[in-house]
Formats: sequence, structure tokens, C-alpha cells
Amino acid sequence: MSSPDPAPASLSRPGSALARAFPMVMVAAAVVLALWVGFGRGLVGLRSPLTLVYAAALALPLLVLHVVAAALFRRDALNHPSHAVSLRGMLTAAVAWLVTAAFGFFLPDVTPEGMRSVFTHVAGADYLELGYGFVNILGVLSVAFAVALVLLAVTELRVTARRLNGEPLTEDERLDRLEAQREDDAARPGTASSSGVRS
Repeated sequence: MSSPDPAPASLSRPGSALARAFPMVMVAAAVVLALWVGFGRGLVGLRSPLTLVYAAALALPLLVLHVVAAALFRRDALNHPSHAVSLRGMLTAAVAWLVTAAFGFFLPDVTPEGMRSVFTHVAGADYLELGYGFVNILGVLSVAFAVALVLLAVTELRVTARRLNGEPLTEDERLDRLEAQREDDAARPGTASSSGVRS
């Protein structure tokens, strides 16, 4: 049986200062975004009982998902010599932040004049229907990207664990491993292959 690849080589990952600090950046961004989604309309004077509903039903779940993802990315990063989060993880988080920030921008609240949002405050009440179209899409995408971040972090943890155990990750690596195992079995005395016995 062939020996596993050395862990340091298989776990090499380039790491900048940002990549090393990224889990903490994720937590800070998650808090800011949760406040924005829950209470951001207050910045332009739009407040109503819906604010607490948004905070509990939208902002809090998004905060939890982003913080869980940050913790998982941190755990994975500590397994690498560079202690860095992967570029894929950082890019996915950045897209999730942009989508969630846009969601808070279009999210409407109740006012005496009807439903209003930060978007309608900037663009005008005539664009309320357009805002509704954006907020529905962005709300779904915000949750989808938050869940995707958690799933990506779990996947990277699993890949790291497999690399630490010397397990093959790609189909080519699996085939190479099986071929090497067959060669070892064939060279071992007393096996069917080495004794000339055919199946």
C-alpha cells in the first residue's frame, strides 16, 4: 500500500493577512448586515412595528448563518500552515455581503404614507413596485448565499480532513491509489497474482 502524501504539502494554501483575519471580518460583517436588515430603515426615519419582526425573522437567522460559517472557516483555516481562508470562501462571502446589503436597501417598512424603503426614500415613492420586485429576489438570494457559505465551509473542512488522512480527493487520485494498491498486492508473496493463479 502506498504511503499517504505528506500533510504540509497537501495542505499548502497561500495566505495574506486578510485571508488569515477573514473569519473575524466575517463576524463583523455579519453583525453590521444584521443591523442593516433589521434596523437600517431607521437611518432615513422609517420605523414601525415591522422593524422588530424583520430583526427576529430575517436579521437574526442571517446573522446566525454567517457566524456559523465564519466559525467553520476558522476551524478549517487552523488546519493549514498559513491559517488562511480559501479564496473561494472569501469570494463567496463577499458576494453574500453585497446581496444582503442590497436586500436591506430594498426592504420596505410601514409608514403613514404606505410601504417605504431606503430605496424609495432615495428614488421616490413611484418606484415602490420596482423595489418589491428586487426585494423578493434579493431576500431569497440572501438566505441562499448564507446557507451556501455554511455548506462551503463544511465541504472545505471535509476536504481538509481527507487530505490530512492522505485520502485521494479526485477520481484520478483514486484510480492511481487503486493501481498502486494492485501493484503492491501483486508483488506480495503468497497472493493469487504472484503465485500464477488466475481467476
